[in-house]
Amino acid sequence: MFWFWTFTTVAVGLLAGLFGYHIGDHAAALAFTISGAISVLAIKDIIKNKHAILGGCIIAFSIGWYLLGFKAGVVVTLLAFSVQLAIDDIVHKRNALAPVALTGTFAAWWAGFYYFDPMTGLIFALLAFLTVVGLDDYFLQRNHAILRNFPLIGWFRYGFELIGDELRQYWFMSDTEERPYDRETRRYIYRSAKGLNNNLGFGSSRRYRDVGEIHLLPTMFPTSDEIELGNRIAPLIVGKRRAKPYSCTWPMNISGMSWGALSAEAVMALSSGAKFADIHMVTGEGGMTPYHTEGAIRRLPLKTRLAYNWRMLMHRMFWFWFKEPAKPRGEVIGGGRLVVQIGPAKFGFRRCISDVLTDSAGRGFRKVWSNDLDWDKLAAVAQSDQIVAFEVKLQQGGKPGQGGKLPKEKITEEISEWRGIPMDKDCYSPNSWAEFHDVPSLFAFVAKIQEATGKPVGIKVAVGQETYLHQIAALLAELGDGPDFITIDGGEGGTGAGPVALADHMGLPILHSIPLVDNILREHGVRDEIVLIASGQIAKGSDVAIAMGLGADLVNIGRGNMIAEGCIMAKKCHTNTCPVGIATQDPRFRRGLDPVDKYVRVANYNRVLQRELLVILKSIGVSNPWQLTRHHLSVVTSPMVEQNMADVHPYPDGDDGARNPMLGEVPENNRDIYDRFGPKLVKIADKK
Repeated sequence: MFWFWTFTTVAVGLLAGLFGYHIGDHAAALAFTISGAISVLAIKDIIKNKHAILGGCIIAFSIGWYLLGFKAGVVVTLLAFSVQLAIDDIVHKRNALAPVALTGTFAAWWAGFYYFDPMTGLIFALLAFLTVVGLDDYFLQRNHAILRNFPLIGWFRYGFELIGDELRQYWFMSDTEERPYDRETRRYIYRSAKGLNNNLGFGSSRRYRDVGEIHLLPTMFPTSDEIELGNRIAPLIVGKRRAKPYSCTWPMNISGMSWGALSAEAVMALSSGAKFADIHMVTGEGGMTPYHTEGAIRRLPLKTRLAYNWRMLMHRMFWFWFKEPAKPRGEVIGGGRLVVQIGPAKFGFRRCISDVLTDSAGRGFRKVWSNDLDWDKLAAVAQSDQIVAFEVKLQQGGKPGQGGKLPKEKITEEISEWRGIPMDKDCYSPNSWAEFHDVPSLFAFVAKIQEATGKPVGIKVAVGQETYLHQIAALLAELGDGPDFITIDGGEGGTGAGPVALADHMGLPILHSIPLVDNILREHGVRDEIVLIASGQIAKGSDVAIAMGLGADLVNIGRGNMIAEGCIMAKKCHTNTCPVGIATQDPRFRRGLDPVDKYVRVANYNRVLQRELLVILKSIGVSNPWQLTRHHLSVVTSPMVEQNMADVHPYPDGDDGARNPMLGEVPENNRDIYDRFGPKLVKIADKK
């Protein structure tokens, strides 16, 4: 409807202006143009708000034309429109500034134009508008102290505040200042996604000696990059005790981001990008959707579209001769492997019950969603080979202790139907599960899903109090079975909508969490019995290596992949106005994101991470990433003082960080996929 009203307003305004010019002069053309556009807006106002503004405008025009002539009728009509808007604003909004300013501006313009010349009219209009706004600022409004004390000038503050992020992002901040991802990191991701040269010129801009900086320690004798195995690694086996374990080909994968929080196009690009990069994607708690499973869909060729439209036209004109043609569909690129996340709201797996509905039309049924898990549906979905594992979400790093939130602005009719939620209310997921309340009941619930699906099942937590981590490790040691993996989400994790208090202060950062959880598992002798996955502001190959050196087996990356598919970090994720169509459901913005283009960028970005991890392994002198330990890391602990990470976080079991993961067979060296440095990239022309 937005485009309809925009087109109609412009078209009617132009046609009215041409008519005015035909019967009069430039002044009449301008008056008719404004009159035509305002008439359309009045009609829209009547349709939307049921106000009788158009009727008042017609009456005013008729009286003005009859008494003073046609041009006067147009002027009176515009004044009547403004006055009616002022009355409506006073009644409903208690604020008539905008329509009064509009009325005064137009009246001043007409007086200046009529008695002097067009330039004087424009000057009068500007002075009238500023005078009305200034008087309101200084005498009438009491909500804004800045405007009351500094009328007119105070508006500059609010204007700059609106574009503050953009000013800081592009003009005033250095390449390494901005948070959560500085410009240098974003540039690295953008160029990686396009398959372009992302090397540094003239050295690093990082403050290399600052306290907290982590350095990877190279060997004097690096592994030759001409060794054939140097361009790929063996996969990690997740869920070795399950009937259908998962062979995870690369340590870096795409973190959970729901359809709803992200647009369908963004999800499609991420899923197909995961397929192209040979990695998996976590669905997010919104559940598995066709956008995850099918991925991007190629646009139909022009010839096919024209042929279909022609056959459809013939069918509508001569339906008794021409059958309705089947609507063609573009080539489905397909989605990557999926780890299906299930949150306390159980979206996608809620049990549906039929509710009898009786009304004047007769007896019928409607869908009613319970909050019970549909075990039959879960088992059926698990039969798909595309589904490799399930993740039970307990907490999210960006807002631990609060359930997921989807603002009502993002809830479309399709999402409402999919999730079984109303469209006019914010969707708050429960912050805890009804099925379990402690570690033993959690293990029992996980075991039930493992039995129903035959596939690996893990849990997702934000690290805080250590007691429950010790309980998990102790029970795993006692039973010899439990969750197949733990995803730890750092407190710096991102989310589309989260309270500031939780995002800023709740939960440990990921680099603090990894050695803590790794050591607890080692203390109880179960480190090799469970896969440890880390998530939280990981963006570069060096970030992946550091996380794995600290003790992670795999990493999940969310916002890095969003940047790869075009995110400009506008920080509008919670407003439904994401300008690049990623974190929005608004069709105006979604149309700008082409999944067929963006999935290649997502794949390229992840392939760059794979290549960088391989070169880091060669530089350190190890053959696979699970041989990385804290001995390969050093951290600046105070000015000009550096400590080995194994001394900062000593290993409690005497193994010096050794891990014995179950690995699969190394893939064949397919020259179509690999060059000597790793998976090949697809170069995309740099249009910037």
